[in-house]
Amino acid sequence: MAIADASNRDAETVLICGVEPEAFSRIDELLGEFHPRFTYDRGTLEMYRVLHAVPPEAYRGFMEVLSEHHLRHTYDGWRLEMMTPRKDHEWVAETLGTMIRFMALSLGIPVQSVGSTTLSAGAEGRGLQPDKSYYVAREPDVRGSGTYRPGEDPPPDLVIEVEVTKPVVPRLPLYAQIGVPEIWHWKQEDLRFLRLTGEDQYEPTERSIAFPWVSPNDVTRLLARRHDMDENAVVHGFVELAQEAHRQWQANTKP
Repeated sequence: MAIADASNRDAETVLICGVEPEAFSRIDELLGEFHPRFTYDRGTLEMYRVLHAVPPEAYRGFMEVLSEHHLRHTYDGWRLEMMTPRKDHEWVAETLGTMIRFMALSLGIPVQSVGSTTLSAGAEGRGLQPDKSYYVAREPDVRGSGTYRPGEDPPPDLVIEVEVTKPVVPRLPLYAQIGVPEIWHWKQEDLRFLRLTGEDQYEPTERSIAFPWVSPNDVTRLLARRHDMDENAVVHGFVELAQEAHRQWQANTKP
């Protein structure tokens, strides 16, 4: 990611590659009146990663034009922040996602993985892309559906949020507005499980809601081993731990 001014976080830029000239013309039309500084050269668009005073209709048009680029972003109804994930960010997110998928597979738990599908809520068009997201308890409600319909479909049961750089636009309040019941929030080599409260805020919990036999300490301990063993071994170790924890959980919850 290129940096326009290292002393001003709003001045950091993102690079969006593979933007066709027609798409760039549409972006210029949508955002031109806000005078954002951007550079376009042979399909590569470079622009400030935080745009201010963006109305919902411009946000929706911008996301439609770049729908195939899977641009990780946050929009709070006023500011649009775009992110270029770093390797350390993607490494943690992908490993966590693989751990969840293989655990669910080994235990026969139905899930629907919806990845970085843009989630939105409210007439103002607020929206954001999680790192990973899953339907678990609500999987039967969306089974077979290939589209996400804000206001009609329930939000995913679980979202993975990996934070290696502090965002300008806060993301947790948007997840709360959307109604995501659980977030696995990774920051500074530590994982917290967060659950949505009745006050539309998140508080830490020692057990997952979607997978109540799993604790954040279990995941953190296994994920830390990615530095000295290969990813397959990390995932295998977690699945074994989860299988045993699931057996104990079932034994303790049986009537």
